[in-house]
Amino acid sequence: MSADLDALLTTPGATLFAAPGGSARDLTPGRIGVVGMPNDWTHSSRVGAREGPAALREASSEIARALTEDGTLIDPGGGDLRRWRGGDVLVDCGDAAVSPMSVEATTEAIAAMTGAVAAAGAIPLALGGDHYNSYPACLGYSRALAAADPDARYGYIQIDGHLDYSDRLGAWGDHNHATNARRIAELPNVDITNMAWIGITGWVDGTDLTGIEADGGRIFSSGDVHDQGPAAVARAAVAHAMRGVDRLYLSIDVDAMDAGYLPGTGSIVPSAITPRQYCQILDVLAAAPLAGLDICEVAPGLDPSGRTQRIAAHMLLRVLWHHLLAPVEDEGGSE
Repeated sequence: MSADLDALLTTPGATLFAAPGGSARDLTPGRIGVVGMPNDWTHSSRVGAREGPAALREASSEIARALTEDGTLIDPGGGDLRRWRGGDVLVDCGDAAVSPMSVEATTEAIAAMTGAVAAAGAIPLALGGDHYNSYPACLGYSRALAAADPDARYGYIQIDGHLDYSDRLGAWGDHNHATNARRIAELPNVDITNMAWIGITGWVDGTDLTGIEADGGRIFSSGDVHDQGPAAVARAAVAHAMRGVDRLYLSIDVDAMDAGYLPGTGSIVPSAITPRQYCQILDVLAAAPLAGLDICEVAPGLDPSGRTQRIAAHMLLRVLWHHLLAPVEDEGGSE
């Protein structure tokens, strides 16, 4: 990370899962570098997701404190013994500097940070922010991968109530929360034939849907999740996204969850997937070769109960548990 890049970030209060703070200099291959994206100026309706990174850090720190109280953890379903090692794996690199009057500057600030994390051989984990921020987060990863291996390709899965595949959205132009997936599909090292969407709900733009399917993308609606089962849908999405590639980028939009459970988000949807279904999808994706991921649209100010950020923090634990929880090998509790 250059001195110029250091100037782009700001230091948060709490860190994700109470991880140590640092920068890309502190990362080694296999670790996870956290990047905050406190930006919702690219959202067209219910704002508040700029508070998402701070809320996720606070809620996840509560989880980390609870998991480190007794030392050894057990999965009541399978009896698996684990210990918390989040502090050994995660480094919270702070927030990218958001420029409310410049989408371009914000995009480059986020991409510079996720790119620096990926260039260190680590996994960038970006916290939004509205879903537009998924594009610069993925852009940084894409640039770092291209610099390391110009021939490398990756798959992409987006869990979302919406396609986000518009080319433009009214006065917001071509860089906003309804265009992020379209912009990602235009990156040189991902192809739409390796892109899948899970959780799409309600009415969507017919041109966007038919365009994705005609070009080889795969769409699973919330109805598919209800009818086929979340694990089956997730496995099919991974199989589609991973054809001919060996790494995956995952974008998690919390608004794929039914708004009755999770109201603190920018674009709420009814009849969407349940918390249990969302977690079962993430259980499958947790075993995939994740090379980068983001979570977006947590807007705590829109949910006075506080459950939105707590559910979202639990979702992060669910998809990252292979990294954050180390196995305990013997009965004595040693590895």
